[in-house]
Amino acid sequence: MTGMYAHTFRPVNSPKGTCKTINNKVMNLLCRNLIKLMIKMKLACLVLLLSLSGVQAHVWSQTSMLELSVNGKSMVEAIEMLQKKTQLKFVFNHEELNNYRVNAKIQGKTLEEALDILFSDKPLKYEITGEHVIISKTTEKQQQQTPKMIEITGTVVDENGSALPGVTIMIKGTSLGTATDVNGSFKLQVPESNTPNNLLCSFIGMKTQEIKLVNGKTNYKIVMEDEAQKLEDVVVTGYFQRKKVTQTGSEVVVDGEELRKVGSLNLLQAISSFDPGVRTLENNEWGSDPNRMPEITVRGEKGFDLRDQADDSRTNPNAPLYIMDGIEVSASTVFDMDMNRVASFSILKDASATSLYGSRGANGVILITTIRPQAGEIKVSLNANYNISVPDLRSYNLMDAREKLEFERLAGLYTQPNNNREEQTVLDMKYNEVLAEIERGVDSYWLSQPLQTSVNQRYSAYLEGGDEHFRYGINLKFDKDNGVMKKSGRDRVGINVYFQYDIANKLVVRNDISVEDVKGYNSPYGTFSQYAAMNPYERMRDEEGELIREYSRHDRITRNPLINSLLPNTSYEKYTQVRDNLQVQWWATQHLRINGSVGLTKQINRDEAFTSAQSTQFDGITNIAEKGSYVISNGTDMDVEGKLTLDYSNLFFDHLSFNLGVGTEFTTQKTQEDGYTATGFVNDKLTYPSYAQQYQRNGKPSGYFDKGRTIGFLGNINLGWDNRYIVDFSLRTDGSSRFGSDNQFAPFWSVGLAWNVNRENFWQGVGTMKIRASVGSVGSSNFNADQAMTRFIYNSDGEYNGIYGAVLSQYGNTALKWQNTLKYNVGLDMTVWRNIISLNFDAYLERTENLLMNVDVAPSTGFTSYRENLGSLDNKGIEARLRLNLLRGDRDGWNWNVTLSAAHEQDKIRKLSNAMRAMNEQALNIENNTGTEIFKMYEVGRSQNALMLVKSLGIDPATGNEVYVKRDGSTTFDYDPNDRVEVGNTTPKLQGFMNTNLSWNHIELYMSFNYEMGAKLYNSTLATKVEGASPYQNADKRVLYDRWKEPGDIAMFRRIDDQSSVYQSSRLVQKSNFIRMSSLSLTYDIPREKLAKTFIERCKFTFSMTDVFRISTIKQERGTSYPFAWTFSLGANLTF
Repeated sequence: MTGMYAHTFRPVNSPKGTCKTINNKVMNLLCRNLIKLMIKMKLACLVLLLSLSGVQAHVWSQTSMLELSVNGKSMVEAIEMLQKKTQLKFVFNHEELNNYRVNAKIQGKTLEEALDILFSDKPLKYEITGEHVIISKTTEKQQQQTPKMIEITGTVVDENGSALPGVTIMIKGTSLGTATDVNGSFKLQVPESNTPNNLLCSFIGMKTQEIKLVNGKTNYKIVMEDEAQKLEDVVVTGYFQRKKVTQTGSEVVVDGEELRKVGSLNLLQAISSFDPGVRTLENNEWGSDPNRMPEITVRGEKGFDLRDQADDSRTNPNAPLYIMDGIEVSASTVFDMDMNRVASFSILKDASATSLYGSRGANGVILITTIRPQAGEIKVSLNANYNISVPDLRSYNLMDAREKLEFERLAGLYTQPNNNREEQTVLDMKYNEVLAEIERGVDSYWLSQPLQTSVNQRYSAYLEGGDEHFRYGINLKFDKDNGVMKKSGRDRVGINVYFQYDIANKLVVRNDISVEDVKGYNSPYGTFSQYAAMNPYERMRDEEGELIREYSRHDRITRNPLINSLLPNTSYEKYTQVRDNLQVQWWATQHLRINGSVGLTKQINRDEAFTSAQSTQFDGITNIAEKGSYVISNGTDMDVEGKLTLDYSNLFFDHLSFNLGVGTEFTTQKTQEDGYTATGFVNDKLTYPSYAQQYQRNGKPSGYFDKGRTIGFLGNINLGWDNRYIVDFSLRTDGSSRFGSDNQFAPFWSVGLAWNVNRENFWQGVGTMKIRASVGSVGSSNFNADQAMTRFIYNSDGEYNGIYGAVLSQYGNTALKWQNTLKYNVGLDMTVWRNIISLNFDAYLERTENLLMNVDVAPSTGFTSYRENLGSLDNKGIEARLRLNLLRGDRDGWNWNVTLSAAHEQDKIRKLSNAMRAMNEQALNIENNTGTEIFKMYEVGRSQNALMLVKSLGIDPATGNEVYVKRDGSTTFDYDPNDRVEVGNTTPKLQGFMNTNLSWNHIELYMSFNYEMGAKLYNSTLATKVEGASPYQNADKRVLYDRWKEPGDIAMFRRIDDQSSVYQSSRLVQKSNFIRMSSLSLTYDIPREKLAKTFIERCKFTFSMTDVFRISTIKQERGTSYPFAWTFSLGANLTF
């Protein structure tokens, strides 16, 4: 049926239904002719009316912009969509238009431009009269007058000048486009128009470029920038997005590609390579243990770290807050995440940057953004990484068998002090027995026994695709990290699913679901220190090849640590985590955006450890019911987080930028744990807990429960005048169940100012300069949920007349307040000489008040202490980063940039509680002044990291005894802990990093260095393996040298036969200055023109090393319980 319709697409009062009921062909023909006649009459009347109806459609087409996307639809459907968007009335022949198919994407076009695009290759024309649009076919003469086409040519290159094949070139707002060839060249026919078109150039890993076509110009050279450049434009605070030019806070943004150059195996290790204010605390005991997470601090420690033990940010009071895609995550989640999925991360430091996080922002915030799925054809990225870890024993310098025997002789183990000949003869025989073993070649290298060179594998696959309305991504990963101690490792398996819905470019719905399963294995070989202590002249196996269980020397029994390694001992920690993050973003208007999100994280933990009854630790126990043990711990963590924000942005008077954000947020965190220990396993093949004989003697089940809730209300206003003068205000009020009922709510705020000097008229340079300052208050809530509550426990001994009474175990404090940090910051950001030199400088003071501390009370109250806000601590420092872009592709494609950084930080105690003073009394106990653990002494006016030790003048040449300095300046041979004074600080005076990145012809070399200067450490190796070395165990070779031997000797260490306790003094305190090459990576990215004829879009190979070398002024054993390691990695990245 043919016809012409107005408003709708069916004729009014049409006899269509009647025609269908008549089968006679003649009647059908008459009906069709009648309909055509009726429609022509209606059209004649309609045209007459349209000429009198005004100019509404014409005005609409000139002032309003349209967005329209049609893919394979009929022209009728496209016109219907236009009618709904414009509310205009379209008149056309339904049957004529329905034969045409349309593929077009129109953005930011007027009605006339949109119709021109739709009809560009169709024999159709239109006429706009009033509020009607009349569409009709063109005549043959009109069809011959096709629009004149202009051929646009050009080349597309990257910043190095290399051709980019496969770049998509589109005319903006249309579906017309092409792609560059192998040489990066393109040709495109563009309709001639009075309004010049714009070209959109897009390519994976590159920033989309928009090129404005100039009338008369037909050849273009387009240079595409790396995706990382986008990070310079926008700063994400976690709640709102602000342009970088309006930023007033101290923030560092790092692109994911830059992150992966570092070569670190996890994000926590890599963070300190990008900001000098971030310090990774080296774990000298656990080294490269794959199940130990590194701890980091941002701008020092804001509180007293009085933990017994902790590996997680939620129990470390000085750990930063980690936010991933808008929701809080634990340090373990960041530790185990796939680094290939990181799009960028940001480090927020001062009040202007962190105040919106209120009670959680005092220690800094790490924002992590993952890669989002991109629209387009299905794309697959594969990543494979193989690395080899080699034990790093460079810090160990143990004696060999002959040296060890000599040490024993000089220490007097083979000398009878009473000159008893018979006893001396026995000692001589023992000496000769050991010497004979050495002469037979026995020199056991025990350090190698628990170690291995591990081969590790990491794989990930990412699939993405979709269109402008629906995008999806699926990421799979499998990691198998084997440690350098045998049978230790960490396995990770995970899947991440990403969905994104975009409805009419106004409503965006995101849903990210991830499931992670992580299992960490601890080595059954025990701690590495056991092997370092074994005597090298002892055989590991007897003549029959069996392990020797124990050794008896000098009336002592030493057990072979290898015995336990052959038993079915197991120890592992496992968790399964499910995380769902739902986010909704609605552009209510052009200037108003509403965001809502709900995040749910559930983690199921299980720790198990089985120890065989044949283990050496049960030697001497005769009751079989007490031999062998199985320790089980189960736990569940449940976190729920939700937030709603409104973000309004507008420009007034062409000069005043106004950004307003308000929102609310709630969090609930719940942790529950339980466990028990079973004993009595008579058979190593029956290790299930049900085969145990009993629970641990005098033991009971363990349990833990912690639940906390927080609600917050926040707001931010950012004002800018010509992007020259910026003012930023933030306010947040938080309420938490972790504090006393009288002080559960507290306000946090910030004020930030910035001046973009380069936007002033007097600025003559081509660079930029920003001066900024901020002040504000943030808090910390990394504490137990029940710290403000009064607690009771029931005891079976408290029974009276059949009733059991409760005993007070913790005294609550309803007045307990928030720990609050007042932050001051001034900074300078500057680039000169066209970004050849970039400088960032910050100076800060952070004052923490109301530190939560224990207050001692009289024992008669039934408990020893309660929590109170009494402490105060200052942190101040400076930070500087200098980036030099020395080469930028100007010389045969060479690019070279160098980044230098430095930071100085110091703290001072301003106020203490009486409980802290009581801790000082423990430090003055002489029994606590030996060994390697230094008891801290806290004094007002000093740093909490001050080394408080008795000052020493060294070894007296006449007697070989140590000379101590008393507080009054006099000298003595008697050690008195009350003479402790400050002899140094464990915090370095200067710390930072140096990075260099050199690239040429798709080859890139990256090196990263870290350094620390000015710290002082108590050398524990000297205290336990040199001067304090036991002659019954192996020790550092220095035990034989630099020892006092006779009067007149100038020596660092006491005489070798002095076996008395080594008291902690300044004599063993040494300067700790070091520089280490933390990573080296070499990357080759195969040129895209070589891949143009394959199905591979990108192929990149990377070789990297970690801990390449380390130069230090202090020589001590590193990795005492688990050694450090070198890591060599080879990785491949493929994109299809």
